[in-house]
Amino acid sequence: MNPIREEFREPVRRALRWLLALRDERGRIVCPEHKIEHTGKSAGAAVMAAVLGELEDSDEFRAAALQQGERLVANLVREGTSPCHTFRPGRHDPFNCSNSVIDGGACSDALAELVHRLGSRMSADQRQRFTDASLLHARTYLRYAVLDKGIPAQRAWGLTGLAHAWTLAADETLERAALEAVGVLEGIQNRDGSYPYHPLEWGGAHPGSGDVSAFYQSRVTGFLLFALAQLRRDPREQLFAGPLERGLDFLLALQGPDGIKAGLVEAKPWYWGANYEVASNVFDVWTFAEGWRVFGRRPFADAALAAFRAWARHLAPDGRPRSHFDGHGRSKSYQCPVFWACHAEWIARALPLLEAAEASRREPLATSGSGIDLRVVWFPEVALGRLEDDVVVAWVRGARPGFNVHHGSPHGAGLIRVLRKADGAELLERCRLGGTQAGEWNGKVGGPRWLSGWRANKDELRFSFWLARNHWRGDRFGAALKEPLRVATRSLAAYAAPRVSSAFHLAPSVRTSGDAIVLESGVAWRDGTAVPGPRLERTFRLEGDGISVHERRLDDPRSCALEYVVPRAARDVFQSAAEVRYRLS
Repeated sequence: MNPIREEFREPVRRALRWLLALRDERGRIVCPEHKIEHTGKSAGAAVMAAVLGELEDSDEFRAAALQQGERLVANLVREGTSPCHTFRPGRHDPFNCSNSVIDGGACSDALAELVHRLGSRMSADQRQRFTDASLLHARTYLRYAVLDKGIPAQRAWGLTGLAHAWTLAADETLERAALEAVGVLEGIQNRDGSYPYHPLEWGGAHPGSGDVSAFYQSRVTGFLLFALAQLRRDPREQLFAGPLERGLDFLLALQGPDGIKAGLVEAKPWYWGANYEVASNVFDVWTFAEGWRVFGRRPFADAALAAFRAWARHLAPDGRPRSHFDGHGRSKSYQCPVFWACHAEWIARALPLLEAAEASRREPLATSGSGIDLRVVWFPEVALGRLEDDVVVAWVRGARPGFNVHHGSPHGAGLIRVLRKADGAELLERCRLGGTQAGEWNGKVGGPRWLSGWRANKDELRFSFWLARNHWRGDRFGAALKEPLRVATRSLAAYAAPRVSSAFHLAPSVRTSGDAIVLESGVAWRDGTAVPGPRLERTFRLEGDGISVHERRLDDPRSCALEYVVPRAARDVFQSAAEVRYRLS
């Protein structure tokens, strides 16, 4: 094996050392925020330590891997009188912020990884205990959970443990359940390669939860690739290749040249304190790298490198991961850094592939001046378009499901992100949850709509008390006291306000025309209810040196007072009451 350069190893090592510094006298990695051992996440730390222990010939890391493996075995508990054995705390402690299928998939997977990777360094007794624990959970719980959980990404995570446990015993029952789960996950995929976060037919309670999630997209495809490798099935077989490549292509379309995805395409916006996140980049790295290994397509390799470097840029000096950089209007994300650090096991697993991807590059990744063709790609199932030339990349969203303060993508019916390649500058200012938006038609129509605000968000007020409890647990007492009021302001009050915007419109019609995407749309109140009257034609066209925007009112502008907010980065601006033109480059 070629040595792996320090650029790739050092950030993973730094994150692992930060995690190991959290251990108590019993060897538990105790989350400083939730005051709990997140067992399913400690599984990731075990894998990271095992991989680095072998790559760096480190007895310290090997010992840490086996120590965490022992913690997993110690936390495997029978569920009362049920035959199921699950890894505590799982769903039993709400501050674990996870559930049994996620934790169990990670734990069974990690134990199998330790047996395969470090088995020759274990005693016979330890090797047997790790094997038995992985298989017992897979046989009594995972084989069922991967077929009945409502969220595809959760099923897929359980599948990683089920498939890896199978490698320890070649149990036909486990193999049959795993392959059935693969088929079910492929069946729920949209035809354009995207996955709904929580399909309504699988129990999604709000229409917005059935939207696509930039955070979760790579997990399903990546875990399927991982599971098929464990099951010794060739992902290039016709049965698997189509869904996998479509999933990879959609993920590739979400990612910008800076390694950051279009975060406003998100069914679960309440998770994040900004309009982007890099916490999911660890899964992107694995998915793109493995996709490159399997299908040999160079853009996947470049995307893996870009995702890794974006994640590494956000890593704090002490190794604590950050989901986003601080900035105006940004706040803390819901998940904790322990989660994000342990998830870096998927980068650790991809380290040899990252090294191979970098070594095989003939020249640095292009930023500008590369002579790229004008490229417009449209994904009809989720109405997402990507426009790219040599200077910019832009994303356009068409129709989408309804949304509220916690569920569903808060922006659509127009541009959602424009990125300049040369310096990574964001050319379109975007607030995360609405408001007066640049690049949109905005106004006020009528008076307060209190009933609409209540209908859209009444259930979110109850959830705000859980969010407050979570703040309190993390010693953020001020935030805990403010949270119910904050959610009430952003939900009931904001959704009852008479503010309207083209960004809130849910059902524009779309046509693609060569190098352009054209929307016929309108404006809506924040709950998605369309305002009668206003009609818009919105054209986004690649020019070879940037994107031109042409906005027209198709109705009488005097019928409804709307103001168009031109982005600060716009050039060559023309604006009247009925028409706006400008360029972003």
